[in-house]
Amino acid sequence: MGEAKRKKQERAAWPDSDRYNGTIDLHVLPPAAEIDGARIRELTGDDTIPDTTQVILRAFRAVVGERTFHVGFCLGDGESFSAVGIAVIERLSMEAPGAALHIVPIVHDDIAWDIVMRHLRSFTGQVLLFAFPNSDVYDAGTAEVSYSKHIRQFDPSGALLGRLTEAQRRKIREQKASMLNRPPPPRFYPASGVTQEDSPWIFRVGTPAGKVIRTAVWDGRRNYAHELPEDIVRWVGGDRIAIVQVDSPVGVNRRSSLDLTHKLAKDFDGVIHWARDTDTFQSILKSFIRLDLDSVSPPELPAGWEPEIVIFAANGDHA
Repeated sequence: MGEAKRKKQERAAWPDSDRYNGTIDLHVLPPAAEIDGARIRELTGDDTIPDTTQVILRAFRAVVGERTFHVGFCLGDGESFSAVGIAVIERLSMEAPGAALHIVPIVHDDIAWDIVMRHLRSFTGQVLLFAFPNSDVYDAGTAEVSYSKHIRQFDPSGALLGRLTEAQRRKIREQKASMLNRPPPPRFYPASGVTQEDSPWIFRVGTPAGKVIRTAVWDGRRNYAHELPEDIVRWVGGDRIAIVQVDSPVGVNRRSSLDLTHKLAKDFDGVIHWARDTDTFQSILKSFIRLDLDSVSPPELPAGWEPEIVIFAANGDHA
């Protein structure tokens, strides 16, 4: 069976609630007068931030099928953010007080837009934030918002905004290419007063034997120091779940996270890859995205669900 036909059959076998392929509506949040230069100085503790009454923020109310949530875009590394990013977080928090902030750090410009669309289509929380390390990756992950056929933008009054034309897009690219000595990324600041969580990375995997499961990826950041959240097994579901520590990036010693998932799927209904560090985490994500694995939402689970969980250490042992 051809790969394209196999993937089509896998997708047809799963419920539509696991994915959304329609148009995504982004409604620009109206400006908040209280978020000005003085407020940003207060939030960051940086007295060098100038006074300003006009702060342009990329913050939206997203309507994705039957789901509605708030989403923002800013510069940051996932743990700290630019001054404008801190303002974006403040604006989102005004819309959903007390809600957890789910963060998606994006570091690869060649798959930045793909990552944005995957999370917009599958996110099930209340507040989502995309963080980019510099302006190049930021542009790669946000430019298509203004011209993608999959996105509709509305201004704060509810009026539909037009998409950029090809001529306008070309002019923007030419202007960017002509810029020399672009400034380095701004200073990043920690975000305080808001609960931060990593946004789930969940993929649908079909094995050569025809079994279809969910597999998730978790960033251990520094030598597994970033502990797994208690509910991570709910990301994949199933009666038997394997949690496997991954000690090195994809490709080292010809290691393949997809091959490992296929192997574990013989005995398990869900697989969680717990990456040793961020480099390993990003390598797994990049490989799964380039393999065009579907990103999906967590499954609906029955009351009283109690799976069997087996943890495989990086050295091959398991508990």
